[in-house]
Amino acid sequence: MLLTAALGLTGLSNHPFWDDEANTAIYGRNLLKFGRLTAWDGQNLVGYAYGGALGEDLGKELRVPALPACVAAIGMRLAGETTFGGRVMFVIAGIASVGLLAIWMRRLFGRRVISWRMLGAVVAAAVIVAVGVTGMDYMTQRQWARKTGPVLADAERVLVRLVYVKNETEPQRLARARDEVRRLNLASRLGEVRSSAAPRWARDLTPLTTTFSLMAEAQPLPERVVHRLSDGGLLSRASRLREMLAREG
Repeated sequence: MLLTAALGLTGLSNHPFWDDEANTAIYGRNLLKFGRLTAWDGQNLVGYAYGGALGEDLGKELRVPALPACVAAIGMRLAGETTFGGRVMFVIAGIASVGLLAIWMRRLFGRRVISWRMLGAVVAAAVIVAVGVTGMDYMTQRQWARKTGPVLADAERVLVRLVYVKNETEPQRLARARDEVRRLNLASRLGEVRSSAAPRWARDLTPLTTTFSLMAEAQPLPERVVHRLSDGGLLSRASRLREMLAREG
């Protein structure tokens, strides 16, 4: 059980909620706020499965049982409305299941029989339960890295042309770069990967996301943004992020 706890609780809040995990957490939060399962929190509507799973009056989703949301709500009540709070009770349930397995095997084989097979089964169960959480975290990180790499590569190419191609005037280079940003939909893509990034990546992506969002707009660029683009600082940041991503991926 200690092994399961150590593996399962390590890095539990490293990444944002993913897919239906976020759906469960939002319903758990709304349960704490309103005392019932609802998709509407007064400002946002949970439209999981393209809204097709919503019940009448935006109530309990037809495809999602109530128990996971209730479990998430307990964790959030104890540990706050965070990724840790939304996940911790599921880890605790896994830890408890390993203990129950040990008790069941001891009763099955007798108090005097503590074989290597029995010990191995309990340890294997501990690892499987823990990997269910840490493995999900690892897979989510790898999936995010595969999605983010091409976005950073496209951003880097736009910035390289802007900084190093000197056969055009600066206004011409900026106009061409802004056209590329719109054509590649870089502002939206950077915003999407930033919204699902771990905190340390989100901080590093913020200047890129903000600058490319301004470039995608029709208004003239502020002088500080032009300077940031022309002096190569933003290009250095994009290159460094892509290299870090390649090393960690």
